[in-house]
Amino acid sequence: MKFNYEIPVIDVSLLATAKSIDELRPLAARLYEVYSQIGFAYIVNHGVPQSIFDAIFEQARLFHHLPEHEKMKIVQNEFFRGYMPFASSILKVSTLGKAVKPNQSAAFILMHEVDKADPDYIKGINMAGPNQWPSEELLPDFKPTLLHYREEMTVLLKNLIRLFSLSFEQSYYAFDHFFYKPTNYLRLQYYPAQPDVIPEDQYGIAPHTDYGFLTLLVQDNVGGLQVLSPEGDGRWIDVPPLEGGIIVNTGDMLRRVSNDTIISTPHRVINTSGRERYSIPFFFEPNMHSMISPIKGKTSYPTIKYADYIMERIQGNYDIGAKKEENIIN
Repeated sequence: MKFNYEIPVIDVSLLATAKSIDELRPLAARLYEVYSQIGFAYIVNHGVPQSIFDAIFEQARLFHHLPEHEKMKIVQNEFFRGYMPFASSILKVSTLGKAVKPNQSAAFILMHEVDKADPDYIKGINMAGPNQWPSEELLPDFKPTLLHYREEMTVLLKNLIRLFSLSFEQSYYAFDHFFYKPTNYLRLQYYPAQPDVIPEDQYGIAPHTDYGFLTLLVQDNVGGLQVLSPEGDGRWIDVPPLEGGIIVNTGDMLRRVSNDTIISTPHRVINTSGRERYSIPFFFEPNMHSMISPIKGKTSYPTIKYADYIMERIQGNYDIGAKKEENIIN
């Protein structure tokens, strides 16, 4: 299958070869140039071996082809972790307005680890709770594969965030304190094929912008991801798979931190390929208790605790995330 590519490609090989921070400045400037115009790009020469992606896609396929009763044993808990069944979510809180039909997709969601002595864990707030795993007898390689993938992606994302800091004329390490014990969501997303002609307002994932800092996405060779053109013409641009490329998109929180100089671009998924589709987004966010302020120019946004910001959106969309309403944020 041949694809047309309209999304920028950024070579990040300097992350491995640069001998000083100054040598990274051209790459930081390239990121700023791209993400101030469109919130999506492919990164290439990132240093992550293809075998890591092959392994996690294999586990995604194995998980989503388990019998439904097995997956329902770990149905999503109040901490947003576990199995999200097909057509069980609707984007109710979005920068693009409320969706009207359930997303035609299912997911397994793994989040960051939280120590049982953590005050949030004890109170059962801010999504601080246990992850859930499928049976090791059925999927013996599932947990180690996902944990290894998360570790590899965390290293890459921390380096990308440092480049953004540099692009804002800040210290290379200026954002590091936000990401001490970061919040993260690794999703194994599954989209059954949709009909060639779909009903109005029916999507694999409805149009939205991501809430947080950065999202790293890998997808299979099916296609279906689209982003809204930054030209203001209402056109949706295909974001097809690119061999060796990882999609990195900026979220609403990074846009806020940049004082709206960085864009978070609306995107959606429509799978009319006639085949099932898999994608693996990894959402990388600040520590729940980080206090976030804009850093460039005249401040347009007040300082906010990340937990206050994210829990409003998570609870608005999924009606989960806290045991009691009064404990949503603390």
